[in-house]
Amino acid sequence: MKANRQFLVILLIAFLYGCQISGPVVEETETVGRILSVPTETPRAWVTLAPDNAPTPSPTPTIKPISALARGRIAFQSDRDGSLEIYVMNADGSAVSRLTNNPAVDVFPSWSPDADSIAFTSDRDGYPEIFTINPDGTNLTKITESFSANVFADWSPDGKKIVFVSGRDGNDEIYVMDAAGDNVRRLTDDPAQDLFPSWSPDGERIVFSTTRDVNAEIYAMDGDGSNLSRLTDDPAADSNPSWSPDGSRIAFISLRDGFANLYVMNADGSDVIQLTTFKSTVEVPSWSYDGMFITFAAEMEGSRDIYVINANGTALNKIAASPGEDFYPDWSPMLNFLPEALPEPTAAAEDACVNSADPNYGFSRENPIQLGFDPRLQGEQEFECLPWLLGPQGQPLGTELLDEIPTTDGKLCEVSVFYEGQEAAEILYFDIFNFEQPKAPVGYTCGSPYEYLKALSAARYP
Repeated sequence: MKANRQFLVILLIAFLYGCQISGPVVEETETVGRILSVPTETPRAWVTLAPDNAPTPSPTPTIKPISALARGRIAFQSDRDGSLEIYVMNADGSAVSRLTNNPAVDVFPSWSPDADSIAFTSDRDGYPEIFTINPDGTNLTKITESFSANVFADWSPDGKKIVFVSGRDGNDEIYVMDAAGDNVRRLTDDPAQDLFPSWSPDGERIVFSTTRDVNAEIYAMDGDGSNLSRLTDDPAADSNPSWSPDGSRIAFISLRDGFANLYVMNADGSDVIQLTTFKSTVEVPSWSYDGMFITFAAEMEGSRDIYVINANGTALNKIAASPGEDFYPDWSPMLNFLPEALPEPTAAAEDACVNSADPNYGFSRENPIQLGFDPRLQGEQEFECLPWLLGPQGQPLGTELLDEIPTTDGKLCEVSVFYEGQEAAEILYFDIFNFEQPKAPVGYTCGSPYEYLKALSAARYP
């Protein structure tokens, strides 16, 4: 589970970044999200923590509402329905639609430049990997497979590449890959944390946050990682950079006045202007495609909500609010409003495996059950061959390892299995070196998909 912990640290660093975060993965302080590859009850720093997080001593500012019509759609992450999922809504806050429905963590949405796809991070397969999905919730595709934390995806303006952050080499660095996930190349190499990459509209430069100067500052580099230049130099933390559509300005979050507020500067770092003066936490800005507005998340009234502000800071609207955490908004390219909310996506299957119709399945050495590691017993060597299955009515299993049998491909475990109501223990064989989705032998049932993913992750990377 090392990569999962690393991913969580990345998230935490990303969100507490302005407060000098360090580590590999995850979410925020008291209103933190959930950690990838961990039960949903466990806080995940990499998921919802803000880079420049600060206390919230007083709420909502009084700024006149925006009268102009904001166009396009905004993707965001929210736990309003119980788990962190990807949502979209119109730029006025209408037609809120859920795109994902999975007990895992789905976070950090990023629109493709043609608005045909949204990249995001999910730990649904056991590790925080980058996926893409259509804006209607169809065509889910995994594009990374590194078994480490892969987060903060951002598309190149031509849609051919994606820049992202990964801990695959032991530290949070910035990488680039083809949009399909091929040809991964590392762009930064520094012991500090390099986070929140944002591609310039001309595709030539990438701006990002880094702690290489002790406190978080904003740097820019060419798309191949060369020609590094520092854009901010302030004792307070500067992070979350976002390039304006015309490439002339960069929005960012800074703690310069003691709170996490929204600023803009020229693309060369000059002419810094503070847009908000809230005694609260502002984070994760994203420009509208016409450059007229900036959306951001802010914790002003007890939970994170999503706001839209004029690009000159003169008017403000709250467009998404829920008892949960609405966070990490990303404004689409030019796209029509949804006429109504999209249908709710189908929930992930409730079974971690399928039931076998073969009465001999798992009962012989020649036909063993695949995936025998039980993460609930991790660290106890004698249990490392035990299965994660349930009795016919969902009863927990009692198990005893009888023998470890070497095979050509690895090892089989001979296990005595029993559960409440069973007349006598049965002997099952488990293959822990082949990690395809297992079947439940006749007379047994499957555990939850979340527990299955934990088992798979722990079996592959104990």
